[in-house]
Amino acid sequence: MMAVLALTATTMAFAQGKQQLQDDFYTYVNHQWLDSTEIPAAYGSWGSFHEVYFANQDRIKGIFKELTESNTSYEKGSTEQMVTDFYASCMDTVRLENLGLNPLKAYLDKVDQINTKEDYLALTAQLYTKGIQAPIGTYTVLDAKNSSVYALYLSQSGLSLGNRAYYLEDNPQYQEFRDKYLELMTDIFKMLQLHQGKEREAAQKIFEMETRMAQIHRSPVQLRDSERNYNKKTMAELNQLTFNVDWPKYFKDLGLKKEVDYVIVNQPEFLAMFDRMLDDFSIADWKTYMQWKVIRGTTPMLNNAIRDRSFAFYQTTLNGVEEEFPRWQLAQNSTDINLGQPLGKLFVEKYFPKRNKDKMIGLIDNLKQAFHQRINRYTWMTEETKIQARHKLDKMGVKIGYPDEWLDYTAVDIKADDYFGNVIRLREHDYLRQLNRLGDEVDPNAWGMTPPTVNAYFSAYRNEIVFPAGILNPPFFDYEADDATNYGSAGVIIGHEITHGFDDNGSLYDADGNLKSWWTPEDRERFEARAKKIEEQYDAYVVLDSIHVNGKLTLGENIGDLGGLAIAFEAMKINQAEKGAQVINGLTDEQRFFLAYAKMWRGKYRDKSLENLVKTDTHSPSFYRANGALSNFEEFIKAFDIPKGSKMRREEIITIW
Repeated sequence: MMAVLALTATTMAFAQGKQQLQDDFYTYVNHQWLDSTEIPAAYGSWGSFHEVYFANQDRIKGIFKELTESNTSYEKGSTEQMVTDFYASCMDTVRLENLGLNPLKAYLDKVDQINTKEDYLALTAQLYTKGIQAPIGTYTVLDAKNSSVYALYLSQSGLSLGNRAYYLEDNPQYQEFRDKYLELMTDIFKMLQLHQGKEREAAQKIFEMETRMAQIHRSPVQLRDSERNYNKKTMAELNQLTFNVDWPKYFKDLGLKKEVDYVIVNQPEFLAMFDRMLDDFSIADWKTYMQWKVIRGTTPMLNNAIRDRSFAFYQTTLNGVEEEFPRWQLAQNSTDINLGQPLGKLFVEKYFPKRNKDKMIGLIDNLKQAFHQRINRYTWMTEETKIQARHKLDKMGVKIGYPDEWLDYTAVDIKADDYFGNVIRLREHDYLRQLNRLGDEVDPNAWGMTPPTVNAYFSAYRNEIVFPAGILNPPFFDYEADDATNYGSAGVIIGHEITHGFDDNGSLYDADGNLKSWWTPEDRERFEARAKKIEEQYDAYVVLDSIHVNGKLTLGENIGDLGGLAIAFEAMKINQAEKGAQVINGLTDEQRFFLAYAKMWRGKYRDKSLENLVKTDTHSPSFYRANGALSNFEEFIKAFDIPKGSKMRREEIITIW
């Protein structure tokens, strides 16, 4: 009963700090951890998710140790051979240093051969398949309004700093970032002996081009508008949107082998602007821009000098991270990114027993039952909409742990002495596999995360919730823990993902995953009025003196937190009715549930990482995820007898799901 014992310290403190409990439950539960925990130098933040991730890293390290020390010659194409040789190629830093920047030469030579806009677009497409960023993102996923088939999508891209705010926001911090970014490009061009004597001018030209793109990029909040981001175009209509791009040729250069009937353009205004930019900037400018994209896209596979210079900007300057991961951890992360399913197969065989999956299935069944009961009781929703809500819940798919069928990588040549080549070949293999699903029926076995991942997700297009094996470890899920503790952690995570199907964005999709309203107009209006109150609640939260949480950007996650809490608590009560209530270490089921919930969200941030999170992330900072949801939950108020006027008891309790 390790999880119960871990709560003993909290039990002893329960009689103390009553005022803190009423004003800041998150700190009340986690104060010892917050006082004693330092953020490791290689991280911008640290919390329970990182602790589980790090524990999984140790498990994976053990897998590699067994594989590499067994003195076994693995058959070419076997899971063990691919994983072991890929890992070895990344760990061979002596070879990477000896190669220096030579792996880049073939790609930079191709850039040098560009003479026309047509040359630029052709090479852009070819390099995109190898993981080199292009101004336009091109990918195949389920059609949001016909989720039975895969469709081709085009979207805004092209920014090396990622978010438009870095280019456009007028404040001293972001101006410093812009200055440092120019220094980074200048230094790396010098290292590569490119634009000799004019390195700074080349950097400024790239920044000018990216700033032009940023000006037309939609903001993170606007990108959450599913209807606005769905613009279906025939090929004729796509050709009217641009003048410089031969789209059939561009798609062929990408490696698409199928006819394109239509394309879904996420941001048509960006495509039109990019088309104008092709005329506004010279071929020399576009060559310079592409040089930088090639460098950025291959930096992780190069020698220490260029990697260290890039790290100093992207991690230290932007996020306050002091040092890079040790090489073995970088190698493991790269294996997970590039060969995640083969590695995941070895991971689950060793660390995810069937009993864990079976217990998760039981938790999910109870949570779905609880949500059914809650839907039936809602007074703000008419029966017409309730029928559709229950239908969507009933059809919601569930994936736990790992795929039923594993992806096949035997066609990819993985070599122990070619890290650069391994990554490029795997990128191309994965991209072409997903691109050429165009027009195919849904693959029911597709996963969006690798099995060791410490995360979970809801897919609106598939109407399914997915829980990789990596997250199903303490403090999120503990097979040995008491039921109330698991419902307060794993149960809430499950409920959170279920609720994503009914948050401000997920609720726009029907039971089959189509972007199609299933609400009566009156019910939708009532839903949005409640969501608006949650948005306003989180807008009022302040971090770092004057920076507020963005309630609109984080709305879906905040609705998910509140809904997950409510659904999991009701599921715990169903379980309690079947098995009886327990008092452990003086704590009721209800109290242990909420203690586990607050413990799950413990975390610390470096200031720069926190600012970046608030500006760009759809998730609120962890302390507001804990206190924000709990202060809206009447059962929490009852469990700890929170008096009126306390910060943990809002004057107006906001509920949706």
